[in-house]
Amino acid sequence: MAQRMKRWSDKKVAQTFLVVAAIWALELFSVQVMSFDFGYPVPMRKWMGAHAVRLLLDAAFASGCVFLLPRRVTCACFIGFAAFAQIAVYYKAVFGRALTWTTMQAQWAEGIAGARFDWAYVCTPLLLALLTLLAVKFWLLARARPRHPAMRRAGAAAWAVYALTALTAMVWIDPPLKLRSFTTGDRLGMTYGFVLLWAGEAVYLNQEQLLQEAVWQRKNTSDRLSEIEPPLALTGDVVILQVESLDWRVLNHRVGGAPMTPFLNRLADEAMLFKISAFHANGSGDADFLLLNAVPPSSQVMTYNLVHYPYRDTLPQLAASAGYATAAFHGNTGSFFSRAWAFKHMGFDELWFLEELRDTGGLPVSLWGIRDDTLLEFSHMRLQEARGGRPQLHYIITLTSHQPFIYLEPAARLFLPGADTMLDRYFDNMNFVDRHVEQYVGGLAPGTLVIIFGDHRAPVNYASGEDSAQHVPFILHRVGERLAARQVSRILPIAQSGELTMLDAASYVHRLFKEERDEHE
Repeated sequence: MAQRMKRWSDKKVAQTFLVVAAIWALELFSVQVMSFDFGYPVPMRKWMGAHAVRLLLDAAFASGCVFLLPRRVTCACFIGFAAFAQIAVYYKAVFGRALTWTTMQAQWAEGIAGARFDWAYVCTPLLLALLTLLAVKFWLLARARPRHPAMRRAGAAAWAVYALTALTAMVWIDPPLKLRSFTTGDRLGMTYGFVLLWAGEAVYLNQEQLLQEAVWQRKNTSDRLSEIEPPLALTGDVVILQVESLDWRVLNHRVGGAPMTPFLNRLADEAMLFKISAFHANGSGDADFLLLNAVPPSSQVMTYNLVHYPYRDTLPQLAASAGYATAAFHGNTGSFFSRAWAFKHMGFDELWFLEELRDTGGLPVSLWGIRDDTLLEFSHMRLQEARGGRPQLHYIITLTSHQPFIYLEPAARLFLPGADTMLDRYFDNMNFVDRHVEQYVGGLAPGTLVIIFGDHRAPVNYASGEDSAQHVPFILHRVGERLAARQVSRILPIAQSGELTMLDAASYVHRLFKEERDEHE
């Protein structure tokens, strides 16, 4: 009788631990479903096969952990997974791809520097579900008796199944070596999930492979804008403004009846205006890389981190051959995304990052870096000093309106003072940028060409019927002239459909300097 009772008790304990393992396996599987996708149509058999392999791996992994690890360690794993799930899902929502080992290894410093928590980042339904299941798992483990030896053997067997399944899949289904043939992390993650994907990246992706992929991307050029718009003659200085978080929805948006960006609204009516699709696979640096190089960036890592990347026919190089002096301005540090090193190799004559702006220019540091209004004033001063000499190309990257939009002091928040939701802060930031861009452009010499564009879509929702497309405005304005009247594509669907990309826009800008260079020679 006692023996029967013991077997019954052992069976109940095993069942309890099995339920905990099943719950965690389904959590792992669900978060990975939210994080990975093929990115292209596949047969149903292939889609189901990838999910089946991953579900088996998740079940085996979860069972091994729950049956073998000490309860405290298991509970710590549960908590860590709940936190990671929020990071992974948010990263997918912002960048459109899964968080990879390559990205974490190359950009962990930038991630930490730019990390600021805001409740708007949290996927509330996911958080509530994970917290509820976390409480259930804790309760089940707390009431269960200690494991018996057979359970530990079952845990070891589960991990053996995990290893055997992974090995079989890697040999016969999805060899991780495919990462070297430019298979994406999302594609491989569909089969293996995060842990094995990261292991595959660590083994098969190094600087040489990433550089090869990035160089291969250089042949994927596009110049559709030049096909429909004649080039603009360069009649003076050129200023390019890359505005942080400026997306297409901003134009003509009203808050409480007041226009959020009145100056940009007017400029959009007077200037050449295009709705373009931005590249934002790795971060804001993708935008300036594209504009300055007119070739696609790496799809796996910030291209600036690839030390031996060949910077050829860059915008600073073309501008120099056309007789321009070139300077880059950014209120963040030069080490952020390794921009200072990359910009130097692109051929800029002057680099003004936080270090130079603070130590040489004497500019004050704000809540994060040099505030946009101060940066624009400094660029204007440099243009004034250079008048009468060589024409200037200024490439300016703004910073203050970076998410979560907390880098603007309360005294500068004039649009919605006192409001403190992430959305309201975004409106205030965009209004702040609009006011100071108006002041900056108003002080430029007649004939100066001003190019304004956003780096990516802001991570806030405020327009009815909106989607998550990375659409940003691309504006070409010449001081003292109404370029809208000469925009050939003004009434064509292609100008505002979003089918043009930042690559098309960059190729058009490069063409302007090529034409000027040819005349200059």
